[in-house]
Amino acid sequence: MGQEIAGARKSNGLSILWDMVVAPATAFEALRERPVWLWAFIVTSVLGAIGSLLIIPASEHVATMTFAQLVQTDPNVAGLSAERQKSMLAMTVGVQHYVWIFYPILVMVGVLISTLVMLIVNAIGKGDGNFRRLFAVAMNVGFVSFGISYLLIGFLAYLRGPDTFATQRDLVGVIPSLGWLVPSTALKLGTFLGAITPLSLWAMVLLATGMQKTANIKSAAAWTGAAVLLLVPALLGAAFAK
Repeated sequence: MGQEIAGARKSNGLSILWDMVVAPATAFEALRERPVWLWAFIVTSVLGAIGSLLIIPASEHVATMTFAQLVQTDPNVAGLSAERQKSMLAMTVGVQHYVWIFYPILVMVGVLISTLVMLIVNAIGKGDGNFRRLFAVAMNVGFVSFGISYLLIGFLAYLRGPDTFATQRDLVGVIPSLGWLVPSTALKLGTFLGAITPLSLWAMVLLATGMQKTANIKSAAAWTGAAVLLLVPALLGAAFAK
């Protein structure tokens, strides 16, 4: 009877989220037995949505500053009438009020991409994982990478005030990262290194551990796959940084 109660507790979605922070090995053992993800999705989406709401004033200021720069550098925008420019700016700023609504979609898309990458790693690393198990791992680790991380960004941005942010890099860079080590003029390098934060490294460790614990993926393949999930988005962000 005691074993059944313990097993039920380990399989509870909220308990697994707690263990993901304080006892990851226990969380992954539970996920291997019963891959649950719904509570992780709900909690992560709520935390991210709160972060999105907190960040609205800063996002509005960044959008305003970005548009002002666009007027100066883009002849097509500069040639528009003052009324048309004002309308475009109002629309750009207004969009920031609704980003939080779409955060659950962002979480789901990010988790699905992570799962597909882990399935490839599973095949290469000769693991015994499947979509359901690896999806559960990605979603529960997403509690850190999509939930806690964005809530922290929103909270810090709210505390600092909107006027301290001029670019999207300033906004994302509110969390300590390797991007703090390079000057603001090194845009692409700063964007790449800005993705390497304590929270992103924590998520990488969790993903690597999760792949080994829940799918018996070889260590080298698991760590390589987790590093790819961290570094490839960072490289893409740097490539498109302007």
